[in-house]
Amino acid sequence: MTWTDRLLEDAWGSLFIATYILTLFVGAELWSRRSRAPTEWTRKLTHVGAGAVVLAFPWLVQHTISVVMLAFAFAGVLVGGKLSGMLGSIHNVERSTGGAYYYPFAVLFTWVLSGGDALLFCVPLGIMAVADTGAALVGQRAGQTRYRVMDGSRTMEGSMAFFSLAFTVTLVGCSIAERPGWPALLLVTLVVAVLTTSVEAISVRGSDNILIPYAAWLAMERTLTLGLEQLGAWIEGMALGVGLIMATAARAQLSTAGAVTVFLVVTSAWALGGLAWVTPLAALYAMFLMVRPPDLKTDLDDVFPTTAAGMAVLLAYAHTDDPTLYVPFLTSVAASGAIASWLVAEARDWNRPLAAVVGIVVPASAALPWAPEHWPVLLIAAASGLPLFKALDHTPLVGRRFAAALFVSFAAWFWV
Repeated sequence: MTWTDRLLEDAWGSLFIATYILTLFVGAELWSRRSRAPTEWTRKLTHVGAGAVVLAFPWLVQHTISVVMLAFAFAGVLVGGKLSGMLGSIHNVERSTGGAYYYPFAVLFTWVLSGGDALLFCVPLGIMAVADTGAALVGQRAGQTRYRVMDGSRTMEGSMAFFSLAFTVTLVGCSIAERPGWPALLLVTLVVAVLTTSVEAISVRGSDNILIPYAAWLAMERTLTLGLEQLGAWIEGMALGVGLIMATAARAQLSTAGAVTVFLVVTSAWALGGLAWVTPLAALYAMFLMVRPPDLKTDLDDVFPTTAAGMAVLLAYAHTDDPTLYVPFLTSVAASGAIASWLVAEARDWNRPLAAVVGIVVPASAALPWAPEHWPVLLIAAASGLPLFKALDHTPLVGRRFAAALFVSFAAWFWV
């Protein structure tokens, strides 16, 4: 069957979807212009309204090419609406966000990942549509306890609303699909709700429209496919993350966003990799606790850049189960350790080269039981991360630490 045959087979379903969403956009725009409704209201109307038809995708279309065409078509409409000023009901918000542009590609991304499984498609996007909107509305109307997330903020009340709605959406979806059976269904629901709430809490500039469905899909796919053993690993990882935060929050001066980031890193590393993948990160964190300036509050923008490259490799491992990715993971962690140690040494007027060496050796040594034969390669590759970071320091590139650590991890992968 050619791609044109696939498009023709899905033509009526695609036409219904396109007509529905265009009508939704026009209705929101008319409401905004005639009654001067707040943009956040009209934006959330389109968010939930589009989510309603998106959940019908598995029954309206059958082929990925149709979803690709719809995603790019509506991304084009959103970009055109922004440039022309004709979609103020979606774009005229005071905060900086790209969430509207991410939405169509979140649908496409989740469609591809789900592989035709309606449960794995509908629940992640249902959480994005319902829980994310509910959290925003509760946070705006009843939020009192705020916490900072980089250049924005969240409320505890909004996060609690998100958890409740994510739990409900997952429970209803799994119950309808009758997957898994009781009592595993409740545990899967709890894991998905906790994980997506944590992701939403630290997502910035609309990235939650991509990250929430992905986090929900990842937890559900692995627990439903691999069974109770993987479900137990998620719960163990969450318990380990909570325990680590309780033990170190005072010493590390963890902010709310920083604590949530540590929780996500520990949970994911344990659930997706196990002890061998957690230990280097734990060693890096222990080293940080020993050398951190006493007046430094550890926030999202401290934890995330140091762990982002390692988490990217970890997720690649989760999708491929390729054991050769372990050395690149170690390399990225050690390179990040070198960069972080160098920056701390600059702040405290210490010997920077010595600090960088310690930053490499500590996480690398923690992994010796699992990769002793690759230790020389690991050290050499990780050591190259710091000069690369310093070279990028004179460019406008955002995420220099991530780019440098990820690059040397790829170099180590080809090397071994």
